[in-house]
Parts: sequence; C-alpha cells; structure tokens
Amino acid sequence: MESLRVFWGELGTFRYGVILLFVLTLTYIYHVIRRCVIVSRKVKPIDKQEHEGVSVIITSHNNAECLRRNLPSFLMQAYDNFEVIVVDECSEDDTQDVLTEIQKDYPQLRCTRIFPDTKFRFTKKLAINIGVLAAKHDILLFSEVNCRPSSMYWVKTMESYFDENTAVVIGFANYDFTEQNVRNSRMFRFLRFIKMMIMVKNKKYIFGDGCNMAYRKSYYIENRGFAKNSQSYLGYDNDMVRELSRFGAIKMTKDPNSYVIIDKSDKKGEINEVSYYYASKMRLAMTERIMIDGDMIVRLFFYLTAICLIVLGFYPIYVFFVMLTVFLTDVILLNICAICLKQKKLFLTSFIISMIGFVYRVYENGYSFFNKRKWS
Repeated sequence: MESLRVFWGELGTFRYGVILLFVLTLTYIYHVIRRCVIVSRKVKPIDKQEHEGVSVIITSHNNAECLRRNLPSFLMQAYDNFEVIVVDECSEDDTQDVLTEIQKDYPQLRCTRIFPDTKFRFTKKLAINIGVLAAKHDILLFSEVNCRPSSMYWVKTMESYFDENTAVVIGFANYDFTEQNVRNSRMFRFLRFIKMMIMVKNKKYIFGDGCNMAYRKSYYIENRGFAKNSQSYLGYDNDMVRELSRFGAIKMTKDPNSYVIIDKSDKKGEINEVSYYYASKMRLAMTERIMIDGDMIVRLFFYLTAICLIVLGFYPIYVFFVMLTVFLTDVILLNICAICLKQKKLFLTSFIISMIGFVYRVYENGYSFFNKRKWS
C-alpha cells in the first residue's frame, strides 16, 4: 500500500492523464457493450388476433425500368389485406406505361400522378402527401423505388409490430452484399441503423428511414403532415419520427423478414444519403448533435489521451496495450452486431486475427524498445 502511494506521488502531472484515460476507457467500454446488448436483444412482434390493412406508398420520378424490376416484389407479398400506391412524381419517361402494364396482373396496385406542369413538381413531400391521402388503410408502409423487400412477409412483419399505442415502426434497409462498390455505403447504413436503435432506446426520436418505415395515417393527418416544412426535401422521414413520437411509441425491428434491399444500380439523381444524414443533423440543436455523437466524442478523446501518453513516454507499452485491447473489443462487439443483423462481409475475421497477432508481436519483440523510453 505504501509503495502504491509512493508510485502515485511520483507520477506528478501524469496522474491526471492516467485518471482521464481510466475514465475514458470505462466510458468507451460501457458504450460498446451497451450497443451490443441493444442490438442483440430479442424483440418479439405483438401476438395479434386481428391484423390491420396496410397501404404501401412509393414515389417515383423517371424510374420506369426501376419500377418494372422492383415493383412486383412489393405486390407479391403474402398478406391478405394490403394495397400498393405508386405516386408518379412528374415523370416524363415510360412510367405510366409500365404502371398500366403491371396493374393488369396486380389489381392491388393503385396509381396517382403529379403532372409535369405542377407548380411544386420536385417536392417529394407533396408526392408522399398525395399517397397518404389516397391510402385506404391506417397503417402506411413506405419504401423507395430503388428498393425491394427481402421477404414475402415484409408487410406482415412490419404490421405485426403495430398496436393501438404504436405510432412508427422503422425497419432495416441496406445494400445487397453481392453488389460491387457498396462496401462503404453498407457500412454507413449499418452504423446508422445501430445509432437509431440506441437513440430510440434512449427515448430520443430523431432519425427515420424512408426506405423502410411505417406510421399511422390518422396520426399523420392529426399532425397536418409536412405543413411545418413542406418545401424542403430534408425531413421527409426524420421529421415524421420526431413529430409522431408525440402520439405513440417508436419501435425498431431487426427481424430479417422486415429487411429491405437497396439496389445501388437503380439510383438515379438521388441525394447522397451521407450528405442527407449530415444535412439533417445540422438542423438539430447543438445539444442533440452532441448527444448523437457522444460515443464518438469519447472515442476521440480516448485515443488522443492514449497517444499523448505514449508520445510523452509514460509506460508506452502498457498504454499501447490498453489502446489496442479497447480497439479490438470495439471491433469484435461491432462484428457481433453485424452478425445479429445478418450483415455479411462487413468485417473480416482475418482482420481481427491479424490485429491480435500484431499486438502479440509488439508485446513480444518490441517490449525492450519501449521499455528504454518508458517514463521513470
């Protein structure tokens, strides 16, 4: 005990760095463990005696071939009481011909149109509002024209999470792992969905996903739709989550049957989703932005503190080992989250193994080098 007090006294100003690193390490580990617990926990849908009707709403602008390819996946859902509404948003291609052709085989398809000479011709929120007003059912399920359900039970699964106290249900949407050049986009959507799950768990309802989300028409009408901000592309999904959270619960589902697959090759003139995400964040208050990025801030300060201690020569081998251990813990638990969400090839097992081998080699062969420079 006496030797410990002597050691602590000899640390001098380094003791503040040690305390900061210790606190940041614990906070970092807490965040990554909590993230893994939230993602991996099982959430069962409601055992419902009667199922409600569902209206699927999709908007399209000059995407005739995309409709021809993806729309049948929405129309072939294994559900008794649903309709699909396509809002043609000022298209000037063969969209109307394609819709007429598909409608012959699928009577549950309904179409409406905003003509090219409409004053607000490029406002997505207007198209959504038209689709909502045309819907026959109270549960509205939204997706994009460049998406397709991963299962025939997409409508049934999303509807099963609704009860009388549910306002919004958000599902997972990501690119197919077989597509080329989508690794970064897949990683972004994966991390964004985890962030959304954590925010919902914290009862902070900020983000939605227009590729796969559902809410009630009655709440939309009561909230007056997008009346507060109807002329901006931003917020067609996020604003609804925030506004409708006043009426009921916000739920996230990670059931594989509720997944939606995004086709990268079908995207035409769409706003970049990373830019959309950060532009949406800029509309938030500073306190909300800090709350969203709290875990990233902890990570930044942890690595900065550890690197500073290493550069200053404070037991660098031990600080380096702590830093690598925390990093590997983060990567491994994130890999577990990817497995829980059935995301293949996001993280390579070989990468983790190589990092473990690297740490071992540093510890075995580099100890004498670091030991010469350690603080004394």
